Amino acid sequence: MTSAQARHWRSASDALALLRREPDVTRTRLGKHLGLASGPTSDLVKRLARARLVDERRAPSAGPGRPTTTVRAHPSGPVALVVDLRHGDWRIGVCDLAGVVEVVAGGGRDGVAPEALLTGLRARITDLAERLGDRVVGIGVAVPGPVADDRLPTTVLGLRDVPVDRIAPPGLPAVLGNDATAAAVAEARLHTPRPRTLLHVVVEVGIGGALLVDGLPAPSARGLHGEFGHLPLGDPGVECPCGARGCWSAGFEAGAVARRAGLTVTGDPRAWLRDFYADRGPASPARAGLAADLGRGIAGLVNALDPDLVTLGGLAASVRDACAESFERAVLAGLMAVHRESPPVVVAARSDEDAPLIGIGLSVFDRVLDADLLARWSTGVTGGA
Repeated sequence: MTSAQARHWRSASDALALLRREPDVTRTRLGKHLGLASGPTSDLVKRLARARLVDERRAPSAGPGRPTTTVRAHPSGPVALVVDLRHGDWRIGVCDLAGVVEVVAGGGRDGVAPEALLTGLRARITDLAERLGDRVVGIGVAVPGPVADDRLPTTVLGLRDVPVDRIAPPGLPAVLGNDATAAAVAEARLHTPRPRTLLHVVVEVGIGGALLVDGLPAPSARGLHGEFGHLPLGDPGVECPCGARGCWSAGFEAGAVARRAGLTVTGDPRAWLRDFYADRGPASPARAGLAADLGRGIAGLVNALDPDLVTLGGLAASVRDACAESFERAVLAGLMAVHRESPPVVVAARSDEDAPLIGIGLSVFDRVLDADLLARWSTGVTGGA
């Protein structure tokens, strides 16, 4: 692609990046973000619309003056195929440029051998990619556990050194990401005013999350950011499957919670934990202790990271609500005085169970949607107009 073509599509790439962070962006907001006057902004949006990248709708009236429009993903635009591979089940969806996901398939993992699961997922994704054709620009896979070097963590399948290419069909770029980090990307878009720094803490069968800056995960050397559950805040005598001792996550796994409460885990561990925390009877010592352990860890993360907002994903809000007083006391006791005077707000996440699919889909677009790809897409749609 020539440098002139690159310049032609660079502002378009920047505009679509803003659309991923702010799905309700107006044309006026888009122009301000790009530093463009109303005329050039209008020309840019029309060019994106001709290329079937965006669509426009009239924005709700915000007072006197000429009404603006809301810029949204085009219904025939590029998509990412996304997979949420969880401990107990899996789901496949189609994600558009603005992070709207349609879940098209799903199933349980009970009794399914890892190799058969991989083969089945690849077949389904290949079939979906063939049906959607050139609209598919990449594959995203969200998984629980530490992700490095584009390989599935052993905790997901019990297999070592499984590259993400085992799921993705050839010829399409594949992005592998931690599910809690992906959920944080989805969560950051739902808050107004949008926090510059957001700390997202997720409790599932362990603890994870991410620190986001301007809607993107803070960078790290190997992509292993957000492994909050492996901070040494737990029992130093307990070895975690990750290889470290004293991990914070270990105390929140179903077996550890059951032992602490004098109970027995039955059925799916996550479902059992959900029911345990949802019990609205008098707070047991176990629930109070877990709420305090969560609050203490969040205080430590606030001291270290200084976020504008803290959101609780997965079961984290249920852990807090099981004994809110214990949680609040632990947070305040653990905060440095400078934070205690004006602590960040801690709220339940607004995103739903589709958050990992949305976040990993947006991460695919962040990886692949540059000026070169947009120029090729436009050539296929409009002949290069």
